[in-house]
Amino acid sequence: MTLRLALLLSWTLALPLVLTSTQPSTLIVHHNANLRAQPSTQSPIRDHLVPGDALTLVAQAKTAGFWHVRTASGVEGWVYQTLVHQEEADEVPVAPASTTASSFDPLWPKPPPVGSALKGPPGTQPCPADGEPGGDLATNRRKNRRDVPTSYQSVSFDALMSLPAVPEASTNRINWTQPQLDAIAPFEGVAVSVIGFMVAVKKQSGGGGEATNCHFNAPTFVDVHVALVRDPGDGEKEALVAEPTPRFYQKNPKWAWSQLKELDDSPAPVRISGWTLFDPVHKGHLGTYRKTL
Repeated sequence: MTLRLALLLSWTLALPLVLTSTQPSTLIVHHNANLRAQPSTQSPIRDHLVPGDALTLVAQAKTAGFWHVRTASGVEGWVYQTLVHQEEADEVPVAPASTTASSFDPLWPKPPPVGSALKGPPGTQPCPADGEPGGDLATNRRKNRRDVPTSYQSVSFDALMSLPAVPEASTNRINWTQPQLDAIAPFEGVAVSVIGFMVAVKKQSGGGGEATNCHFNAPTFVDVHVALVRDPGDGEKEALVAEPTPRFYQKNPKWAWSQLKELDDSPAPVRISGWTLFDPVHKGHLGTYRKTL
């Protein structure tokens, strides 16, 4: 079986050719909240808001500590300032399209990953940066990194899909031979940016969970599977998989699941930036849910 590199997200996502205002235009709900008819806690409730809801600002100034907003369904009202935060544009530079590389340079920087523990559900111990003991610690350490690149190298979709293969590699790196490790090393842990089309967005919740997240399986404690393809109309079997992790979401509460889900099967191209990662555990998905690991 042939395995290839996949992309793990530290994550940035933006629609190409969209102009971003210098003033905040979007608020993200981070706590259960009421949408009031007027800027007062005594005012009638027009809607109930939940974490992740995106709100459009109607006015740029607060009134009595309330923002005047509009929900995605068009309901206008007022929400208290401490229950939301402003959406900000990603400021990590990406190489311009004119410098997009058609192949990988083995000499591109590969800083060592900085791990991050995951605060689990109530009553559980934090999940270590290496995941659950006994799992694929070397892969988990890379997947659970929390360091953010200072810049990204723009690469073509084909550049990622044509990275060297590792025939018959085990699903756990502890069993890899040195030649197999050497084949991946020049291309893993590079900060890259790629443009494609999202054809599937899935939270990996339910079931027994994954060792990388200590088998937590609730929706807020699992990886998100994003299938990215080169051309509109391509199916999942042609996809490169990108995964924003629960550690990423805990560090970046401005990321809204509802907005990411809206891009599922969208005809709009997206730019995804993050660290390259070879994920050997999903060999069984090849040819169905992805074309490369």
